[in-house]
Amino acid sequence: MPRKSSNLLKRRLKIAELVGQQGEIKVEDLSAQLGVSGVTIRGDLSYLEQQGYLKRSFGGAIATPSQPHTVAIEPGVTLPPLTLANQLEIARHCARMISDRDTIFLGHGDICRKIVPFLSGFKKLRLIVNDLQHAILADQFIDGEIILAGGELIRSQTVLSGKALDAVVQQFTISHCILQASIMDSSGILNIDQPLLAPHYQRCMDKAQNTTAIVTHLPVQANAIGTIGHLSRVDNLVTNRSVNEHYQQQLFESDFSIRYTNNECFTWASRETIGE
Repeated sequence: MPRKSSNLLKRRLKIAELVGQQGEIKVEDLSAQLGVSGVTIRGDLSYLEQQGYLKRSFGGAIATPSQPHTVAIEPGVTLPPLTLANQLEIARHCARMISDRDTIFLGHGDICRKIVPFLSGFKKLRLIVNDLQHAILADQFIDGEIILAGGELIRSQTVLSGKALDAVVQQFTISHCILQASIMDSSGILNIDQPLLAPHYQRCMDKAQNTTAIVTHLPVQANAIGTIGHLSRVDNLVTNRSVNEHYQQQLFESDFSIRYTNNECFTWASRETIGE
């Protein structure tokens, strides 16, 4: 069973969402809204700060600064920073596609990590990760098996690669492969920020019954990227509004349609997937 209670999880997610929406909030306001003591709220804030959701401030909390976007290939195209509220909504969109007893491969990255708490309501999941921080967080919330795959540490991140990762991917029937990526150009090539992981993620995409790409930034001019496949290999694509505006025509032309949106985040699905 999950190590954290359902009420605790819901309260902490609610706090993260409130901070993300308001930018800053006081302990006494959270205590009044959520009906728990200030001591409890402070404990929640300390936990959420450790997980990177917010920063503690005097008497409350503030949203963590969004990570700046790198320079886009197309000159003059800039995007507003991705807010915590957007990140949480994207994570929620991804979790909507999961069912009890699924086997999920969850790639590295901050937004992928934010999916983990939203999986706490599902029964008997098998979660395969190659990100050490994913595994630590999953231990608190996942009802089921957690597999940390890979034998070689990528030292710039807490991420594993290597033949042991491929061996685990081949061992199981993967229901969903969820990866953070960018669309390189009009050709629909998908890239990630870790070239060493690219061949492993390609194999996972080949093996998975369903593949979801999270796209939250424009492509960059950089050598430190790795190609993981093509847009045509993706069943679902989840993105935020500003990136959606940039890619929506390409997605329509690639035979995708919007499955779900709240006008801030969008889940696209290939028409072949919708027809299943």
